[in-house]
Amino acid sequence: MQRWKYILIGFGLIALFGAGLGTRYAILKANQDAYDGDVPFTLESAIQFRNVQLIYEGEGLTGRDPMIQYPEGIEVFRTDTVLAEYVYAGLARLLPDAIPLPDRVRWIMLAWFSLTIPFMAVWVAAWTRSRSAGAVAGLLYAVALAAVIRSTGLEMSRENFALPFLLAHFAFDVLAMRRPHAYAGPALGSALCLGLALAAWDMIQFYVILWAIVFFLRAIRGQLDQDPSARFRWCAQAGALILVGLLSPYHRAHGLLLAPPLLLAYGAMLQMAIAHRIAIRRPARLVIALVPLALYLLVPHAYGESYGHFAELLFAKIRFLNSKPMDPSLLTFNQRIMWVPALDSASWALTRTLFPAMLYLVLAAIANALLVGPFFRKKPAESDDANLLQYIFFFCSSLIAYVLFVRFHVYVAVFGVACIGWWWAWSLRRRGWAPVLVCPLIFFALVVEAAQVLEEPGRWGRPNVYYREVRELTEWLNEYAAPEPVLANFGVSASVLTYGGCPIILHPKFETRAIRERVRSYGETLFKESEETFRDWADEHGAEYFVYALGEFAPRSPELQMRYFVDALEPPDHAAARVFEFAPHEAVYFEYLWGNRKYRVFRVITREDERQADQLTIFSERALERGDLRRAEEYAWAALTLFPAQYRAREVLRHAAALKAQGFDYEPAEEVRP
Repeated sequence: MQRWKYILIGFGLIALFGAGLGTRYAILKANQDAYDGDVPFTLESAIQFRNVQLIYEGEGLTGRDPMIQYPEGIEVFRTDTVLAEYVYAGLARLLPDAIPLPDRVRWIMLAWFSLTIPFMAVWVAAWTRSRSAGAVAGLLYAVALAAVIRSTGLEMSRENFALPFLLAHFAFDVLAMRRPHAYAGPALGSALCLGLALAAWDMIQFYVILWAIVFFLRAIRGQLDQDPSARFRWCAQAGALILVGLLSPYHRAHGLLLAPPLLLAYGAMLQMAIAHRIAIRRPARLVIALVPLALYLLVPHAYGESYGHFAELLFAKIRFLNSKPMDPSLLTFNQRIMWVPALDSASWALTRTLFPAMLYLVLAAIANALLVGPFFRKKPAESDDANLLQYIFFFCSSLIAYVLFVRFHVYVAVFGVACIGWWWAWSLRRRGWAPVLVCPLIFFALVVEAAQVLEEPGRWGRPNVYYREVRELTEWLNEYAAPEPVLANFGVSASVLTYGGCPIILHPKFETRAIRERVRSYGETLFKESEETFRDWADEHGAEYFVYALGEFAPRSPELQMRYFVDALEPPDHAAARVFEFAPHEAVYFEYLWGNRKYRVFRVITREDERQADQLTIFSERALERGDLRRAEEYAWAALTLFPAQYRAREVLRHAAALKAQGFDYEPAEEVRP
C-alpha cells in the first residue's frame, strides 16, 4: 500500500508538471503562429540567448565581451548572473540537432520552469499536512496568469531559471521541520537551493531581505536557542548566501557580503553564538545583533553604489505617491529611465488582469487566519501557526513591492498560492460551513484563472515588440553591415548584436553606472544637440551605422519615450532626432541607407570620412583646373561617396558636366595622382 501511495503521488506530480507545461506552451504556440513561427528573442533575453549559443557552439564566454558596450566591452561575469546559460546549452546538446536551437532552448525553459509546480505542491502539502492542499496549490500555480505570463518561453528570463530553486528551497525547508531527528539532509538541500536561486537571479535578494528579517527577529527573541535543528537550518541558509557572495563574480562586484540582509544574518548568528555561552537579555541581544549593520554605515561599500539607483527610484515613487509625474524635470535621469515596465507602478486595471481571482482569495484567507486567531497564542518558533504568520508576512511584503514595482508579481503569486493552499487544508479540518464555502470558492477561482489564460492565449505575448520589423532590420544588418559597430537604442540593440552580428554601443541593461551614463549621454545628445554634435558622439564611440527607431515623437505615452527620459519633451528645432524622424534624406552627417515601418538605418559619416572627402575634393578641384575632367569627376564622386553633403565636390561635377556639354573633353598626357 505504501508503494502504491508513492506511485500515485508521483503520477500526481507529473500531471501537475504537464498542466503547467501545457498551459505555457499554448501561449508560446499562439504567439509563434501569429508571426509565422519566427519570434526572435529581444532585449536582455537576446543577449542571454547569444550566450547560450556561444557555449553550445564551444566558443564559451570570455571574461570581457568587446561586442557589447563597444569599444571597451563589458566584463560578462561581473555584469550578469551567468548560470542558466550553461545548463540550457548542456541540455540543448541532448536534444535532436534537427530541432532549431531557439526551439530547443524554449522547450528546455518551459520544462525547467514547470518544475516549480511539483515543488509548490510538495511545499504546501508538507507544510499543511494535506496532499489535497498541495494538489490544489500546484494546479493553481500551473494555470494562474501571474505565474504564467513571464514563463511562456517567448523570452529568456533569469527568474524562470531561479524560481524552481526557490520553490525547492521552501519544500526542503518544510521537510526539514517535519523531520526533527533527520533534518540535516533536507536542511542542506534547502540551503543549497537558496544559494543557487540567488546565484541565478539577482532579484532573489528581495526574498533574502524578508528571510533575514525573520531570522533576525527569531534570533533576538531567543526562539532558536533551544532548537538545534532550527538553528542549523537558518545558519546553513546564511552560509549558502555567504558562499554566493564569495564565489560569484557578479555578487562580489556588487558587494553582496556587505548587503544589509546579510549583515542582519551576521548579527543574528553573532548574538546566538554569544548567548550560547553567556545568558544575555533581549535588549543586549538586539544591540549585539545590530553591530554589523552599524559598521556597514561607517565603511565604504560597493553594495550601495550598485543598487543606489533602485533606492533612488523607490524614493521618487514614495514622494509622488506612486504616480509618475508628467513633468520629467521633477525626476532624475535614473528615476525617469527606470520608471518603466517592469518596474512601473501597478494599476487597478493591471491588477485585475494579472489576478482575476487569486488576490481576492488570498486576502480572504489572511482575514480568515487573523479571525481564527492562532497568532495570539504563544507557539514555538517553528510551529505551523508561526510559519503561517511568516508566509503572510512574505505575501504582504510582496504585495507592497508589487504595488510599487510590477515585476514583483512573481512573489505575490508564489506566496499567494501558498496561503490559498493553507486555507483549503484549514477548511477541510473544520466542520459545518467552512469546507462547503471555501472549497467550491477555491475551485471556482481556479477555473477563472485558467480561463483567463487559455481563452485567448495569443494576447499574453510581449506587447509593443515589432517582431517582423526587427527581423527585417537584423537580416539587412547581417548582410550589409556586419561586423561593423552599430549604434542603436537599448530596445533593439540586443537584437542587432544577436541576429545582426554587429557590435553594439549601448547595452540594454542599466546595471552599472557606466552603462546608465552612456545611455544618458546618448539620449541627451540625440534630443538636445545638433546633428553634427550627435555625429561626433557616435564617432567618438566607434559607431559605423546608426539605427533610429521611429515613434519617438508620438503623442501617446510620451513618458515611455527617450525624450521624456532625458527631460526633452519638446526637443529644440535643431535637435538631431527631428532630422531622423521627419527628414531622413536631409541629414548631412548621416547617410540614409534603408528603412521599414519602424526602423531606419544610417551610415555614420565620421570625421575621418569628412576629412578624406575634403582632401579628395581638393584633388578634384586641381584636376578640373588642369582640364583633367575624367579624374576631376573620379575624385569628386569618391568624395561624395564618403560625404554626400560635400557641396564643393558637387560644384566640380556641375562644372565638369558644363564643360563636356560645350564639347571640351581635355585630358593631360601625364597622369598626376595625389
